[in-house]
Amino acid sequence: MLLLLQLLGPAAAAEAPVRIAVIVHPSRQAELSADIVGQIYLRRKRFWEDGTPIIPLNLAAGTALRERFSRRVLGQSEERLADYWNRQYFYGILPPSTLASTAAIVRYVASEPNALGYVPADEVDASVRVVLNLE
Repeated sequence: MLLLLQLLGPAAAAEAPVRIAVIVHPSRQAELSADIVGQIYLRRKRFWEDGTPIIPLNLAAGTALRERFSRRVLGQSEERLADYWNRQYFYGILPPSTLASTAAIVRYVASEPNALGYVPADEVDASVRVVLNLE
């Protein structure tokens, strides 16, 4: 694959999909599947195993990474998710909090043991722990 990208040049490398890392605080030892992460982001699973509330973090609507995450993990487009959240609102269930940047998500997750977020894999540092890699 790397050889192919080198032969095709920088334009092909720029189009390669970004790997997504689902991150938690380093103290959180949970192992999560894509299905469980989806349940968390749809607010169907709301508590960690120790009983503390999970704080899922999203990027702003319309960002390419959020769209990829939503399609890959939730199996839905942003439009369908907007309809889902409009229905959930009547049950008192609010969508995940939205942060302005992936850097903000890393900082928040690093400082909050109950948080869960997603960022490009190349933005992960030692302040957080990766629980799931998505292609």
